[in-house]
Amino acid sequence: MKIFIDVNVFIDVMTKRSGWTESLRVLNLARRSQEIESWTSALTLPLLYFFRRRVVDETTARADAQAILKGLHLEPLSQTILDRALASAGPDFEDNIQLASAESISANHLITRNKRDFETSQIAVLTPEEWLVLQEVATLEAKLT
Repeated sequence: MKIFIDVNVFIDVMTKRSGWTESLRVLNLARRSQEIESWTSALTLPLLYFFRRRVVDETTARADAQAILKGLHLEPLSQTILDRALASAGPDFEDNIQLASAESISANHLITRNKRDFETSQIAVLTPEEWLVLQEVATLEAKLT
């Protein structure tokens, strides 16, 4: 299975905002599971850096952004992804980049806090909580067979 994790899931964890423990569970499972190939956009790294840089020093911001992405694959920004994002009917350009990146890797699921900006997605869009429930069900089914 291939999952794509939106930047806001990482921000949940960095800021410990509502739902952060479920987002952390997603990231930990994504890093440890042999059956899950976990991706995010290369755009996520600078976004997290700039987000952290507002509240911590340069060195810490770089280290934090790098650490939270450890173990995940980065889908490079390309002209194709940017063109698809610009042409998208989605209301938010950054989300359009995330979606085009997820489509580029043929992700099975896009995990985000902001489902409404991904309504045009052909990929299943799930919150961290919804994705964790799916994983629990799959685990139970595997044990029963």
